[in-house]
Amino acid sequence: MDIKINEFNNKLKYWIRGHGHTYETFAKAMGTSHRNVSRWARGERLPRWHEAKKIFEFTNNEVTGHDLYEQQIQRKEADL
Repeated sequence: MDIKINEFNNKLKYWIRGHGHTYETFAKAMGTSHRNVSRWARGERLPRWHEAKKIFEFTNNEVTGHDLYEQQIQRKEADL
């Protein structure tokens, strides 16, 4: 498995833990469910654009659009 596949998920997971949040507290700050955050962190689902923008802002761009974009490209290439 290519490391870039998990870049967004790992950065998100480590940011949440490293800043003293749980998936639940992060979800509340994002205005979404704990289940969504858990799915993003496990790589089962990617956030929608409006959710991603909130993540970038809330993490002060420590989790970036580049991380998410790279993962989407990798997934599309894997489907080919």
